[in-house]
Amino acid sequence: MALSLNSLVGMALQDWRSDESWKAISELQMRGSPEALALVRRLAKSRNPRKRALGLYIASQLRQRQKGDPFRSIEYALEDTQELLLAGLHDICRDVLHAAISGAGHRPHPLALPELVKFASHPDQEIRFGVAVALGRYSEAGSIDALLRLARDDSDAVRDWATFGIGTMQEVDDQKIRDLLWVNLQDKDEDVRGEALVGLAIRKDERIIPVLLKQLETNCRVYELTASESTANPQLLERLNTIKDSVTNDVSIDSYWYGCLLDAIDACSKKE
Repeated sequence: MALSLNSLVGMALQDWRSDESWKAISELQMRGSPEALALVRRLAKSRNPRKRALGLYIASQLRQRQKGDPFRSIEYALEDTQELLLAGLHDICRDVLHAAISGAGHRPHPLALPELVKFASHPDQEIRFGVAVALGRYSEAGSIDALLRLARDDSDAVRDWATFGIGTMQEVDDQKIRDLLWVNLQDKDEDVRGEALVGLAIRKDERIIPVLLKQLETNCRVYELTASESTANPQLLERLNTIKDSVTNDVSIDSYWYGCLLDAIDACSKKE
């Protein structure tokens, strides 16, 4: 028997932001209906900041399951929930603000962008992280500039997501972006380096070919394989096939990693 909306709200609030809380929030997000929207509105206007944050987390991904197909859903009440999220960007409570920023990434709105750009310099690392994630959904010049700044942030996690945002989620290609990605290819954090590598590969930057030839080994990461596929350079084919030959009989090989290897080989073979 499915739990009621109020029961799920109680579970979400009881041990706030625990695994069980997020499970309840995820279920609430899939209960799109007039009743759920009314609940979200009440929560978003509550005097209790935790309830306001909960309301915005639900609003950010409120969806409606499709009858006959439990794995298919559609966005619900997009404009109504965007209005609530925009209001949340002016909330004085940090948790509510974080929920609104997250929602502005899931449900982008032009009016949210100036606020997101402003929060890119917020002193709270978690707020800046949320902004870095959200800005990947905005292609305007202001978003690009903010992501470039966040890709130099003191926080490894913020740099990681901002580098992913500017390198993979954005299609803009100019010298300023390539220079930033090249700098981050030398970063102390391995995930930042990986995202920079992929971003340069997407832009067919030939400078990464020697880097890939050095890094393509049997223990290479998905980053190197994805970059190889994106750059699709036949110079990489011999190294990729050598890796394939060395792991062919390895029953413990990760299937996703191996699939990425095969995709890279296929892409590089087409240019021979």
